[in-house]
Amino acid sequence: MAARPPRSARLSRDSIVNAALTFLDREGWDSLTINALANQLGTKGPSLYNHVHSLDDLRRTVRMRVVGDIIDMLNTVGQGRTPDDAVMVMASAYRSYAHHHPGRYSAFTRMPLGGDDPEFTAATHAAAAPVISVLSSYGLDEEAAFFAALEFWSAMHGFVLLEMTGVMAGIDTDAVFTDMVMRLATGMRSR
Repeated sequence: MAARPPRSARLSRDSIVNAALTFLDREGWDSLTINALANQLGTKGPSLYNHVHSLDDLRRTVRMRVVGDIIDMLNTVGQGRTPDDAVMVMASAYRSYAHHHPGRYSAFTRMPLGGDDPEFTAATHAAAAPVISVLSSYGLDEEAAFFAALEFWSAMHGFVLLEMTGVMAGIDTDAVFTDMVMRLATGMRSR
């Protein structure tokens, strides 16, 4: 029987980031610390510093991964659809992501879109690109489509937060969500 490799041999930047993503969904953004994550991984905090520079480095990397996942998701679900259908499917995928990955979703919304991290700012703008593309198909020019995407995201984010905090308990949130998204799409057509 082969000897089991030491625990630290299993660690890599990628495995640490993946563990952090899982940790976030279970424990939340504010609970993510180097020591808490190391404990989950069965090691000591200093071992993680061989792969991540700091907690800020880890959190930034996690945010970038989440933005990449959201870009991939939105690009995939919206392809080849009519504008109204694409808007509905993208909105539903966004909502589903937030519910299935609440910690990751929280990480996504923790940094300003136009902050002092140019790479993160570019990534968040790339995340908006699939939505802007669909909204442009309503006849909006690039600038109008960008602002419409911000309005669309604001509505989605507000709805998701109200839903996740239990404010809408007892309400048919699926029906309200569908109506809201369709009203947004109707507004795009009337611009």
